[in-house]
Amino acid sequence: MSYAGQSAGHRRRRLPGKKIHVDQVRNDINVTPLVDVCLVLLIIFMVVTPLMARGKEVPLPATRNHSLDKDKLQPVVALDQDANLWFDKEKLGPISNESLQRMTQLIERAWAAPKSPEAGGKVYVKAAKELPFGKVYPLIIAINEMGVQSIDLATNEIKEK
Repeated sequence: MSYAGQSAGHRRRRLPGKKIHVDQVRNDINVTPLVDVCLVLLIIFMVVTPLMARGKEVPLPATRNHSLDKDKLQPVVALDQDANLWFDKEKLGPISNESLQRMTQLIERAWAAPKSPEAGGKVYVKAAKELPFGKVYPLIIAINEMGVQSIDLATNEIKEK
């Protein structure tokens, strides 16, 4: 039954005295959104879990392209394969509070009388390629706490075959 002037897509008018039929309230859960959320969480955990592996040693980086900039004659701090700390050619011993304090004094002395005007506030850090990054990290943190302008990190070169 259609009324004049109405298209078939419009609702019918409610006739007086007739009740609108309403569906009963459902007590069951809508499972589709629950499944969607569970699948998204599953994917997130599958991607993130391998990245959270602890105790894995991270190797030092190796690069193909090296900077061709001229050396600024900044202080050089190095770690050998036995994780001994060196300042220029002076061995300071294994990384400890005492060796890091001695390194700080030597760096500040080198900044006070720089070999080059561009060397002030900069430090060059070298480490043996056998060392994991975890052994180099305390050194970088100690140098950063000194308030350096920049830390130049030496990287191992990847040899092309």
